Amino acid sequence: MEHDDHPTPKPPIVQTRDRIALVPESRQVTSYRKRLTRRAAVYSATIFVPRDPNEMPEHHFPLQTIPARTMQSRFINRYDSREILILVDGSCINSGSRDRIAKPPAGGCSFTYKGPGKDGTTTEFPFVGGRCKDGGMVGFPLEKCGPGGEIYDATSNRAKLRAVIAALEFRAWQEEGWRRIVVATDLEYVVFGAIRWLPQWVRRGWRTRRSKRIANRDLWEELNGIIANLQRSGTSVSFWLLPSSGLARSKSTLVRDTKNAAKEAAIAHTDLATAEFTRLCGIMV
Repeated sequence: MEHDDHPTPKPPIVQTRDRIALVPESRQVTSYRKRLTRRAAVYSATIFVPRDPNEMPEHHFPLQTIPARTMQSRFINRYDSREILILVDGSCINSGSRDRIAKPPAGGCSFTYKGPGKDGTTTEFPFVGGRCKDGGMVGFPLEKCGPGGEIYDATSNRAKLRAVIAALEFRAWQEEGWRRIVVATDLEYVVFGAIRWLPQWVRRGWRTRRSKRIANRDLWEELNGIIANLQRSGTSVSFWLLPSSGLARSKSTLVRDTKNAAKEAAIAHTDLATAEFTRLCGIMV
């Protein structure tokens, strides 16, 4: 039997909520994920260090618009107008449930990339019925399946890592002309994994020093591919670790609202909506 080496791609967009397109992995045409073996190239991110450790994200990156790049508002570095901020978070409910059938773990993810829409809308939940308007905060469910189709249990670590992936591929940020994207999160697992641990995990065959299997390999490989694509286009990725005891996290309305959106997303979505790995694509947002 002959096989077509170039099958006709399926239509990529199967559901559109006005400004956010939902693209299930089975309909995805382009994929940046590559299996990372010991000799594979790893594209590490860098650490972002604020000038003042207590400066809140929305103060260091105030909401601005640069018409030469986009007519949409962005959180732009007040000290370098070529850099933007995206805040991410993730949440998991029922993670300690003894009855995993009646109360299975469920994850929610969120990211904030701009301010409220013209009508005052702040948070969009594209998997929930109704049109998305123009809010700059997005909440969505952690899927049961990863990008490769395998099923995984929901965890807080996985939800936050998934939020990073969604945020970085939500828009073609490099086409807006940004030199660097700063991703802010309060989770060391995400930050140190992206800037330090990932190359070590790959060299050890995805094992810890004690030979324990590394969790979430599929998402780490996905993130590596997205960072590599951005770097090839001239846009680097850095991570800002928000300390749990610092004012940058505790006093920030932006941090609090993004965290609440992830919790709400974990609670609001049905099992049907969270089955297949689904990419979110912002349209003129």
